[in-house]
Parts: sequence; structure tokens; C-alpha cells
Amino acid sequence: QVFVCGDDMEAKQKVMDIARALGLTPLDKGSLLAAQEIENYPLQLFPMWKFPILLSFGLTAFFFFYCLIRDIIYPYVYDKEDFSFFIAISIANRICPTLALILLALVYLPGVLAAIIQLYRGTKYRRFPDWLDKWMLCRKQLGLVALAFASLHVLYTLVIPIRSFVRWRISSQTVSQALNNRTEPLNNTNAWLSDSYLALGILGFFLFVVLGITSLPSVSNTVNWREFRFVQVR
Repeated sequence: QVFVCGDDMEAKQKVMDIARALGLTPLDKGSLLAAQEIENYPLQLFPMWKFPILLSFGLTAFFFFYCLIRDIIYPYVYDKEDFSFFIAISIANRICPTLALILLALVYLPGVLAAIIQLYRGTKYRRFPDWLDKWMLCRKQLGLVALAFASLHVLYTLVIPIRSFVRWRISSQTVSQALNNRTEPLNNTNAWLSDSYLALGILGFFLFVVLGITSLPSVSNTVNWREFRFVQVR
């Protein structure tokens, strides 16, 4: 894109025609008052990522301290049990899926709010409030951050079987059954529930990845609106 601003519409149109002839996409940014904003674009560092990153840090801190109090401090104070090692994987694996779902909901929530505002106003040609406009402009970034948290959740889940705590718990159960000379029978209901839960998680993550890929400009520009909407709805 080539940003163009000016007070002379005829001159601005000629510049935009030259940009199109060069294979570029001109974008009218208004009068010369916008020149300073355009000149400052190269000095900006990920301007559209500021809100998603700050929101992610805030939510991460909130859920981290909540899990820290619930899973580590509370058992240590009342039961004298030290579960501080939960910080490395267990708490992180709780935070990641929670944030992924919250951020994914925040991707589609502004669209719902925008539709409600348009229905209330009875027109779609009035500008949205500034807060809603900025929110809608960073939806793609929110979705990609949500995908990053979902990917971390997958990695944390994969390393669960090799954790020392998990291997200790499994060996303790094995020794307990051996000492009691009793083998716990397989619960088919729990097995079905566990496998179904994992299968749905894998399918959901796959659809999440497809959604994230189609939101990239290099991919979304190659599909038409109907194909993009089909992926979004699914």
C-alpha cells in the first residue's frame, strides 16, 4: 500500500494513478494534516500489537497469581504440602488454554457489538466509537496471540508423561496395587471420555491453525470472500 494525502484532489488522483501503474495499491489518507502521521509510520514498532500484547500480559499475570494462590500457597499453608514445582508446567498448562479461549472470544465479540450498534442506530454508515474501532482493527493480532497460547498448551500437554511427578504418581499406584494384590479394572466409560476429550482437542487445534493461516494477508488474498467466510464459520 502507498499512503497518499493532500489538499488538491486532482494532484492526489494523479499520484494515485501513478502508484496503480507501478502495481501498488494507493490509499487515500485525507488532507495534508495526515502527513505527519504517515511520516511517523516507519518509526512505529508493531503499533497494532500493543493492545493484544498488553492484554495478554495482564491476563497472564492475573491467572498466574490466581493459580499460584489456589494450587501452591493454599496447600502449603493448610496442609504443609510443597507443590512449588507446579509453576514450571502445571500452572502454565492451565493458563495457556484459558487465555487462548478468552482471546479467541475477544476476536469475535467486537463484531457482535458492532452489529448491535448498527441495529440500534438503524444504519451502517456511521462510524463506530473509537474504542470499538481500535478493537476491531487488532482482531487479527488477538487471534494470532490466541493461537500462540494454544500451541504452547499443546507442547506442555505433550511433555506431561515424562514429568517426574507424573512418573512418580504412576509408580506409586503400581506399587500400591502390587502390595494389595489387586489390579484396578479398566473403566471403559472413563477411557471413552478421555479419548474423546483428546480427539476433540486435536480437532479443535487443527481448526484453530487453519483459521490462523487463513487470516494471514498472503493467504487471505488468495481466497475469495465466500471461501474465507466458510473457514471463519467452521
